[in-house]
Order: sequence, then structure tokens, then C-alpha cells
Amino acid sequence: MEKRRYTCWVLMLIALVSSSLNAEEQVDSLSTHTDFRWQVGEELFYKVKYSFLTVGTLRFNVLNKDTLRGRPVYHCRMHMKSAGIPFVNFDDIFDSYIDEAMYSHRLESWEKGGDHILHTIYDMNYNDSTIYMKMTREFKDDTIAVLDSTTKLIANTQDGLSLLYFARANVRKKISEDVMVFSYNVYRKTLINFTGELKEVKANGKKVPGYYLDGKMKFVGIAGLKEGFKGWFSSESQHVPLHAKMKVIVGSVRLNLEEWKNWPADTLLQKE
Repeated sequence: MEKRRYTCWVLMLIALVSSSLNAEEQVDSLSTHTDFRWQVGEELFYKVKYSFLTVGTLRFNVLNKDTLRGRPVYHCRMHMKSAGIPFVNFDDIFDSYIDEAMYSHRLESWEKGGDHILHTIYDMNYNDSTIYMKMTREFKDDTIAVLDSTTKLIANTQDGLSLLYFARANVRKKISEDVMVFSYNVYRKTLINFTGELKEVKANGKKVPGYYLDGKMKFVGIAGLKEGFKGWFSSESQHVPLHAKMKVIVGSVRLNLEEWKNWPADTLLQKE
């Protein structure tokens, strides 16, 4: 199977916000969200920096509310794009369908790979406890099948995008958990420490309070992601990610919120 291509900062972001939680074992600790409020039309734009360089951008959207296999879900999108640095060229999209209990029902991605697009679908069917996996290389004049398989869906599950919203919904809780991450068709573990504490962070040029979490990967991933990560989320009910720090083999990267739409608390970060 073709090895999917990610950049180091995107991988560590996914380590921060993308895990598969075993809800059957952890239902009493990290079951569902509390005060989190979905906002259809929300758009968040981030710059990702390595040292003084901007290496790429991330844009998150809550596109609409839909229905999938009879369950209400929110259609969310992450678009990651390189910033024009030599030898770094990507323009990838990830779509996730997330239910109101903050679990994923479908992930679809389009990743640029030279002369083709790598198109991946993970379809989480809770009715038969199965994840249906499909992967194709889409060329200009041809499409080649790479993977068409299934694996057991062991519990209510997250994908690489849905756990961003899961984390936002749980940042006020105080609990540390080993969570399962479904990555490259296998389950792995990452420690996430929800502190429930407000800590000051600089975002959009201002110092503001943000709910703080941190954690540690227990394996070295593709492109060298490893070890610790830290994140801060806004204090009102949308719990927007404000800032993140992540470690990779070559050093550390930072994720900074730059622009937003349909976030009612945006006056908190308006520059003076």
C-alpha cells in the first residue's frame, strides 16, 4: 500500500487532535461534550511556523449539518497548503463527518502527490462495527486502485480531523488518558492530558486566557513527529484553538490563529 505523504507539522497537529477513543472503556471519563457549541459557517485560518519561517497554512471550516445513515453529522474540512518554500509542495484537503457526540462517521481526503491525487476514504459504519477503507491514485487520464479493504471498528472512533472538535469539546475537563489513534490502518496510542486550566497565551497579538492541554506521542511517526505537544483553546463555548506547539526530529513548530469567521467571541482577539 502506498505510504501517505504528510509534512511534519501536519502530522504533529494530527497527533495533537486526532485519536480514536475507546468509548466503551472510557465512557465515564471522556464520554461527551459539555458546553461546546457547534457553529455552521465557522472558518479558522492558521499559519504554521518553523523558527522564523512560515512553512504552510491550515484552514478549518464547518461546512454544514447533514445526515449520514440516519444520524445528524457536521461536515467539517481541513485544507492544508504549503507556503512556497523550495522542495515543499502540498495542497491537501481532509473532510470529516462528525456526530453530535463528537465521533467520526466518515473521513475523505485528497492529497497531492506529484502527477496524481491520492484519494482516501475511511467509512465508519457503526451498524456493522466495520471501517471500510478505499484508496486510489487519481491521474489526469486514469484512476488506479491502491486499497479496498475493511477492519474492525472497535469503538466509537475519531479520525485525524474529528478529534480537533473532540478536543475542543473536552478542554474544560480534568483528566489524562491514553487514547487510541487510527493511523495508517492500525491503532496506536497517544497520551492527552486535559488540565481544565486557563493559562495565558498570546494569540493574534494579544494575551488572552486559554484552556490548556498537553500530551506525548508513544511512537515516532512519519516525517519524524515525536514526543510532546501543547495546545490552548478559547474560554467561551466554541473553544477555538488559539495556539499550539509541537516537537519533531528537526525541532519545534508553532501553529498560530490568524483569521476567523463566524466566531462570536472574535472581539477577544481583535488587534488594538
